[in-house]
Amino acid sequence: MLTAAGVLTVALAMAAPATGPHLTVDAAAGHHRISPGIYGVNFADEGLAKAVGLPVDRWGGDSTETYSWKIRGTNEGWNWYFENFPDCWTQELDWCADGTHDYSAVDELIEKDARVGATTLLTLPAAGWVAKAVSYTGDQLCSYPSATFDPQDDHDPYNPACGNGQRAGAWVQPGADPAHAGTAAGAAWDQDWVEHLVSTYGSAADGGVGIYAIGNEPGLWSVSHHDFHPDPLSYDELWSTSRAIATAVKTADPTAKVLGPAEWGWPNYFCSTADVPDNGCSPQSPDRAAHGGTDLSSWYLRRFAALQRQTGVRALDYFDLHYYPQGTYGPATSVTRSLWDPAFRDPSWIDATIRLLPRMRAWVRDNYPGTRTSVSEYNMGLDVTGDPRLQNVIEADTLGIFGREGLDLATFWPEDSSPVPAAALRIFRSYDGHHHGFGDRGVRAVSSAEGRMSVFAARRGATGPLTVVVVNKSGAALRSRLDLRHFPHAASARAFRYAGAGIASLGRVRLGASGVTSTYPGRSVTLLEIAAAGGHRRQE
Repeated sequence: MLTAAGVLTVALAMAAPATGPHLTVDAAAGHHRISPGIYGVNFADEGLAKAVGLPVDRWGGDSTETYSWKIRGTNEGWNWYFENFPDCWTQELDWCADGTHDYSAVDELIEKDARVGATTLLTLPAAGWVAKAVSYTGDQLCSYPSATFDPQDDHDPYNPACGNGQRAGAWVQPGADPAHAGTAAGAAWDQDWVEHLVSTYGSAADGGVGIYAIGNEPGLWSVSHHDFHPDPLSYDELWSTSRAIATAVKTADPTAKVLGPAEWGWPNYFCSTADVPDNGCSPQSPDRAAHGGTDLSSWYLRRFAALQRQTGVRALDYFDLHYYPQGTYGPATSVTRSLWDPAFRDPSWIDATIRLLPRMRAWVRDNYPGTRTSVSEYNMGLDVTGDPRLQNVIEADTLGIFGREGLDLATFWPEDSSPVPAAALRIFRSYDGHHHGFGDRGVRAVSSAEGRMSVFAARRGATGPLTVVVVNKSGAALRSRLDLRHFPHAASARAFRYAGAGIASLGRVRLGASGVTSTYPGRSVTLLEIAAAGGHRRQE
C-alpha cells in the first residue's frame, strides 16, 4: 500500500531529474561553414519538402540504375525478380489505368523540385544496360523467364512466368542474355538523356537538374543487377565507366555537378568486387595489388585529379559514399559514433574504427583536394524500426554531426519501417514553421558526455541569432548546465522542443549572464534561438 509519505517520495523523485553532462558553446572558436546540402532526402514528399525548404532531392536507388527515360520504366533487378515495370505501375495510378501510360516518375520529381526550390540529384545508369520495354497489363518482361530457366528457387507470386535467376542458391548457368529484357546504355546514352533534360528544364545554372550521380552502388551490380552485369566490378571498369559518364555530363551541361562513385558500403570503399572482399580486403587483394595496393577510394580520386590536370576540367565535384549501420548497437543511439568517433569500434561484422566523415575528408585532402564530400544514401535508424521518437533523436544527432564534421551533401533514404524523421528535419530547417532554421556558421559546441547528450551550435548568418541544438539521447530526463562563451546575449531565448509529439514552442527561456541550466526530457531534441545582446531576433 502506498502511503502519503510514499506518494511524496515518488513525486520528489519524478521532479528531480539526474544531473546531465556539462554543455559548452564557444562562439569565438571552431568556426566552420555548414552546408545546407546535408538536409536532403531521397524521393521527398512535396508537402514536407515545401515545409522545410528542402535543399536536395535525390532520384536514386537500385531501380534508377536500370531506368530508361525513353520508355518511362525500369528493370527492378534483384529487388523484384529482374522484371521490367513502367512508372505507372503503382497503386496510386491503378496499375497503369488508361490515361496513365505517359506518366514519367523522374519528370514528376524534377518538376516537384522546381516548385519547392530543391536541387535535383539524378542518378544516371552506369551498369551498361537499361530496361528495353514495359507492359501495361501485368505480363512483365523479365530476364529469367520460367520457360527458359526453370527450375528456379523462387518466382514472382503475381507473375510466376518470372523467376529469381537462382537454382539451389547459385546463379543459373548459362546466365541471362541482357538483351532479352534490356538495351545497351553507355555514356552516349546518358549524354542523350542529359541533353534532353537540358532542353526540357534548362541547364543546372538555369534551374534544371543540378547534380548527376554516376550510377548506384557499383560494387553490388553483380548481385543487384546480375542479369545485366554478372561479372564483379574491377578498378579499371569503375574508372573507365566513371570517366566516360562524367565527361558526357560536362559536355552536355558544363554547369552541372557530378557525383560518384555512390558506393554501397565498407568493403567496397577499399577493394573492388573483383577482389572478392567478402573474403577480406587488404593491399594484397588481387585487383587492389594490381593497382599498387592503393585502396579503391584513394585510387578513384587520384584518377579524377589526373584527369583534371590533363583536361583542365573538374569532372568529379562530389566524392560520394553510401552508409548504413551493419549491426545492433547498444545503446541504439551509439550508432552515430561510427560517423566520427576515433574511440568507437563498430560492433557489427565490420569490427573496425570507421570514422566515416573524417576518413572521407582525409581521402579527399590526400588525393583530390577541393572535391566536396557526400553521403547520398544513409539511414542511421534502421536498428530502431517502430520507434519514431528514437528515430528522430538519432536523426537529429546525425544531422548535427554532418554539420560539425563538414559534410557537403547528404540525402536520407527512407524505408517503410523507417520513414523520413520529419521532426528532426524540421528542427534544423524550420523549427517555428516559418523557415527559421539552425545556423550555417558553426561554432564549437562540446558535451562532457556525448554518449548521453550532444550539443551543436551555429550562428545564422553573420549577424543573426546563435542557434543551439541539444539532443538528450538517454531514456530519462537530465538536468544540464549550458555555458555560453564569447556571445553577449539577450536576457531570454526562444525555445522549441521535440519529445515525441511534434515540435512544441516552449515560449521564452530566461538566460543568465553565462548561460542557462535546464531540464531536457529523455529522448528529446531542444533548440534555443539566442539573440545577441542589444539586438533583436533577425528574420532572415
